[in-house]
Amino acid sequence: MKESDFIEQNKEKWKNFERNLIKKDATPQEISKLFVQITDDLSYARTFYGKRSVKIYLNGVAKLLFNDINKAKKNKWSAFSNFWKKELPLVMYASRRAMLISFLVFVLCFTLGVITSIYDHDFARTILGDSYVSMTNKNIADGHPMHVYADDGEMETFLPILLNNLLVAFRTFFLGVFASIGSLVIMMYNGIMVGVFQFFFVEQDVLMNLVRSDGVFMGSFRYFVLEKSLFRQSFLAIWTHGTLEISAIIIAGGAGITLGKGLLFPRTYSRIQAFKISGRNGLKIIMGVSPVILLAAFCEGFLTRHTDIPDIIRFSFILLSLAFILIYFFWYPRKVAKNTPDYEKLTEPPPVYAKKTPFNINEILSTGRLFSETLRIFFKNIGAYFLLIFASSVLFATITSTDKLNLFFSPGNYYIDYNLIDFFNYSELPFMATLSGLLFIGILIFSILYSKHKLTSQHGNKFRFKNYSLNHVGISCLLSTSIFVGLIATGSGWFSFLAFLMLPFLLLISNISAIEHLHFFAAVSRTSSLLAKNWLRFFALSLVFLVMSWLFFAAVKFIFDDFLIKTGVLWVLTNSDYLSQTLSVGISSFIICFTFLTFLALLVSFFSVFYFTLKETYTAENLLSRIKNIKVRP
Repeated sequence: MKESDFIEQNKEKWKNFERNLIKKDATPQEISKLFVQITDDLSYARTFYGKRSVKIYLNGVAKLLFNDINKAKKNKWSAFSNFWKKELPLVMYASRRAMLISFLVFVLCFTLGVITSIYDHDFARTILGDSYVSMTNKNIADGHPMHVYADDGEMETFLPILLNNLLVAFRTFFLGVFASIGSLVIMMYNGIMVGVFQFFFVEQDVLMNLVRSDGVFMGSFRYFVLEKSLFRQSFLAIWTHGTLEISAIIIAGGAGITLGKGLLFPRTYSRIQAFKISGRNGLKIIMGVSPVILLAAFCEGFLTRHTDIPDIIRFSFILLSLAFILIYFFWYPRKVAKNTPDYEKLTEPPPVYAKKTPFNINEILSTGRLFSETLRIFFKNIGAYFLLIFASSVLFATITSTDKLNLFFSPGNYYIDYNLIDFFNYSELPFMATLSGLLFIGILIFSILYSKHKLTSQHGNKFRFKNYSLNHVGISCLLSTSIFVGLIATGSGWFSFLAFLMLPFLLLISNISAIEHLHFFAAVSRTSSLLAKNWLRFFALSLVFLVMSWLFFAAVKFIFDDFLIKTGVLWVLTNSDYLSQTLSVGISSFIICFTFLTFLALLVSFFSVFYFTLKETYTAENLLSRIKNIKVRP
């Protein structure tokens, strides 16, 4: 190619390079792409136009771009400053509709809590709890309605509140993974709770102070606003910290809705790419609002207790807090977005399309790759696992909740809570051990053979049980399950701990037994050999998957059990105690069974992937095979 043709072909691209270097508004992805393209052109120019001016020009552009990249790397505080000045505001502006939805849901449920409290005077006890309502009534009678904020010392109040509020915020965010429904449910619950709590003090005013001794009704506005009413005292105390705290929860709800939006509306992206983008944006929001949660906890622990502070100062602080939230999280993002051309590129960068490669059974994977490959393979085949696990959990829940002979569950009072202790109560309920054991064996056999098929068979082959021998894998799963269930059935806490400690090892043994066609005891020896130098990674990743399953269980149980059932169905179905208990036990047992069976299937997928890394590390079969095939030149 002639030099003139080379210049004519690329001059528009080079002009764009210069404009981006002058404006300095390119995204990191764009800078990386520019650097690759300019160095490619420079290499071409050096090869064919070594003594021409175009090489000098491209070398200068590449040098400026290289210096710009290195300058950004050296300035450690620039990234931190850029996050608060540009990244977070732009993400907040891009998520403005999610924030509006979160706010409207909270306000509507706040109103619903107030209206319900007006018509049902016992609703406060349902939402806030009998003990809290009784304690508050006692504080009101003693003349210290806000004494709950001064029961403990400042630091003893600050730290637990901080941890609890951070947990609520992050849980609100992460529950958005359930198509945003989880975040909306928590916003509904918090809205109702705050509305009920605030109206509770209004109700006490009506009962205690609104009527004078001569029976004359006082003016509501004058009394509530100008006099020392309970409403006024509670409003100033609650919203001294609540302005920041509730605002942070609403913003966390918006972050959760943003997280779920990627799954619901992927647009031109693939669903996984859209989820990655929405997850990153939601995580930026939740990290950005964390300092607000810290400040709110500090105010609740150190300031709210001082009810003797003049009301005008406390009210001014509330207005100042509200102004900060509105300005930084809503007004300022709009201003930054209007001054940032193509700001969408920062919040929704163009996707990077990577070629999908099949799993390589001869590759030794790092810890990070083991984790990512396990999740990729598991979720790729989630449909087959879900059908079997869902059906098994429904069967388990039906048997447990309709157990009139009390063979699988010992019911207590009306508000019985079926929990993990009931699920693993094999010492008192031997039939439960039998039922659980059969379900475990079925899930393990299917998961092990299905994972083996997906990792080792040719592409396109359908999975069929008849193609596999169940002799070794069936006996290994039977013995592994018997050991696990038997240790728990002893009723000893130490043996139960040992059972869960041994569970990953037992599952790996069953996997190796199926893949290498070994009987159980031969698989034990083989497993010990393969894990000789990998015990730490083995238990660390097993623990990670356990924690993931526990978080999933806690999230689902909160949404469908603690919130919808105990404060929803049981509150409505008051005419039938038996039906309410059956629903409660059935849904709780389904959630626990579904989560644990999913955990087993996830661990099986991990050990199926981990096995090939262990095998290649221990035997180096693939490496030795490639060495033998090397042709030596004569």
